Amino acid sequence: MTEFLIYDMKVAALITACYMFYRLLMERETLHRLNRIVLLTSASMSLVLPLCIITLHKTVWVNDTQTIAAAPSAATATAYERLLSASDHWWSWPLAAIIIAGIGSRLLYLAWNYLQLRRMMGACELHTMDDGTRLALTDQPIASFAWMHTIVMNRQDYLSQNSSLLVHEQAHVRLRHSYDVVFVEILTALQWFNPTAWFLRQDLRNLHEYEADASVLSQGFDGSQYIQLLMQKASGIQACALVNGIGNSQIKKRIMMMLKKKSKWMQGAKMLFLVPIAAVSLSLTARTVIDYRVLPGQEESKPVVPVAEAPQPDEKVYDICEVLPKFPNGEAALMKFLNEHLIYPKECTDSGIQGRVVVQMIIEKDGSAGNFKIVKNAHPKLDAEALRVLKLMPKWTPGRQKGQAVRCKFVFPVTFRLN
Repeated sequence: MTEFLIYDMKVAALITACYMFYRLLMERETLHRLNRIVLLTSASMSLVLPLCIITLHKTVWVNDTQTIAAAPSAATATAYERLLSASDHWWSWPLAAIIIAGIGSRLLYLAWNYLQLRRMMGACELHTMDDGTRLALTDQPIASFAWMHTIVMNRQDYLSQNSSLLVHEQAHVRLRHSYDVVFVEILTALQWFNPTAWFLRQDLRNLHEYEADASVLSQGFDGSQYIQLLMQKASGIQACALVNGIGNSQIKKRIMMMLKKKSKWMQGAKMLFLVPIAAVSLSLTARTVIDYRVLPGQEESKPVVPVAEAPQPDEKVYDICEVLPKFPNGEAALMKFLNEHLIYPKECTDSGIQGRVVVQMIIEKDGSAGNFKIVKNAHPKLDAEALRVLKLMPKWTPGRQKGQAVRCKFVFPVTFRLN
């Protein structure tokens, strides 16, 4: 649940960053189609980028296994992420419940609006126009609107022969504004707690009206008469939240945009602000995986520290023997084994705790490792993790003295280092 909350917060942060730059750089431009693309791209980026994690591999050459960074390697990073997801904070569940309840409520509201819309359109008188668009006439006193491939008009407006109304709604259908509406309504449901998402929703609706208004004027309709028509229809009853209608936006802004001098296309280069935002987002979520490699010629290096101890009366434990015990396939295999199994404890990563744990063990005659004892502590969590992993080791090749397998003592250091 913590991961869901983190994702939702990342989406909110990205939407806010993109929208702020849009308002600062592009809102006042008359490049309506481009501005619409920028808003839709910003919303899409915000949903996708938090899921994109770039993994960078860094190779570190070491002389032996005395310096082992327990994280992050490809295997340990995956294990760490499982550990993180399993240790949700106590507050994550109630907070997630509130957010999910808000999302569910908004989606139910939209579903109810859709059902109301279908019921209204089902009661209309339907006609098919020459371009394949359906025209639905109703006696209800509502403002004209478009939904997908259907235009709904009040019968009185249609009979008034004011074709600019029809052209306006045809522009909504031709430019497929309804698909934008569905997408942004779902986004707003997911981000109901984020004011920026609601501002973006309103600005996208405004852009739909700007495009439809521009389409009407481009077909030779008188601008002053069209503006008067907009003011008359501004008080019309809106059908529902899902539709595009002639009275769906702020009339003052629409009039100012129609009278404004057209922006040059070169102004569209300002949309490149999305590139650094995407780059910063990817860099913040990137992770580095360190691959440790043993220097050539060092595979047989011996991470052995002799420890003086009196031999056992019944069976001697050698501090050092003629042929030392060896991990299967050598030091490189031992280093790989540790990288694949060590998990950096979350408590230590959160607190920035590092250190070296020195563990004493005995390699028995059959190659098994036992009698583990910590001779140098770092932190209780780090100590426990070092012991856990060393106890998972497969059997070694036992040490030999005068040709016979013997018990041999090892002191093995494991270093935990945050990168």
